[in-house]
Parts: sequence; structure tokens; C-alpha cells
Amino acid sequence: MSLESALRELGKEIQKDERFIALQAAAKVNDADEALQKQMQEMQLLSLKYQQEAGKGEEVDQDKIKAIQEDYQKLYAEIMEGENMKKYSACATEMESMAQYISQMIGLFFDGQDPETCEIPVHDDSCTHNCSTCGGCH
Repeated sequence: MSLESALRELGKEIQKDERFIALQAAAKVNDADEALQKQMQEMQLLSLKYQQEAGKGEEVDQDKIKAIQEDYQKLYAEIMEGENMKKYSACATEMESMAQYISQMIGLFFDGQDPETCEIPVHDDSCTHNCSTCGGCH
């Protein structure tokens, strides 16, 4: 099997995974949520207003910039509190975990580890981020 064939097989497996299917379903629900779509359009307008104001150089109205930022943050919080977006975010987090796992495994393969037996090291929560205190995780 060629590398490209193996990658395509991986793609098929990813798309059959329940996490991928759940994310796709959540995205469709969000796309059909008219209130959410209206909020997203409002966010885009706020972004444009911000860019226009910020692009004025020395003539920038800092109070206007601050008001736009506050409106944006408030709208963002409202969007993220919606049930549909909460479900989508949870699904996206699961997909990100899958992507991290795949990336870490590929990293092990590139390090020359045996694809049949290698495992992602379990990181201890007691990590001090100071390598001199490390007992090793590999």
C-alpha cells in the first residue's frame, strides 16, 4: 500500500468515526439555526466596523473601538452560550482530541518507533515544565 493510499484509508476511517459524524451533524444544526446565523452576521458586521475604524490611522476614535470590542465580546458570549453552539463546541473539542492523537502517533512514527507497538507517553500532571526535574516520560 502506498503512503497516499494509507492516508486516504485514514481519511475514510476518520469520516466513519462517531466524533466526525457528530461534528458534521452539529454543524448542520448550526447552519439551520436562523437566530445563530443572524448573530454570526452581526459579528461579521462588528468585525468590519472595527477594521474600518482601526484603519483610520491617527483619526481612530478609541471610544468607538472600545464600544465595538465590547459589543463583539458580548455577542460572542451570547453565541457560545447557545445550546447548538455548546453542542458544536463539544463535538469540535472531541475532533481536536482525535487530531492531536493522530498527530502524536505520526510523530512517534517519524521518530522511528515501531508502528505496531508504540504508544503515546502518558504525561504526569506533576510536570514542573523544568526538564531538570523530569524522570522521563519516554
